[in-house]
Amino acid sequence: MQLVIRGHHLTVTPAIEQSIRLKFNQMTKHFDQVNSMQVKLSKDHQIDKRSHKGSANHIAEAIIRLPGVEFFAQASADDMYTSITKLAEKLKRQLAKHRKMQTIYQAVVVPV
Repeated sequence: MQLVIRGHHLTVTPAIEQSIRLKFNQMTKHFDQVNSMQVKLSKDHQIDKRSHKGSANHIAEAIIRLPGVEFFAQASADDMYTSITKLAEKLKRQLAKHRKMQTIYQAVVVPV
């Protein structure tokens, strides 16, 4: 599995990279079909009324590619670690739903 981590308007520190790798490896360790994952971390530096505490200006986005399927999720929070955690939870739900649909489909399709 290929994991690409990019930072937009911020530097990806080793601690952030380790946090991402830990969460995504835990999420996909029982799902061996994952081909690649791309994570984009960004910070909104725009100064206006919303750029105070509580503005959710740390954004994490991810694309997970499986054979024939792509999953996308985006999360934002006050700090990057919280947005990464929210992102991982969203992707876990999508992967669980996909796995459930696969098992239902396999149960319905009877080999001839």
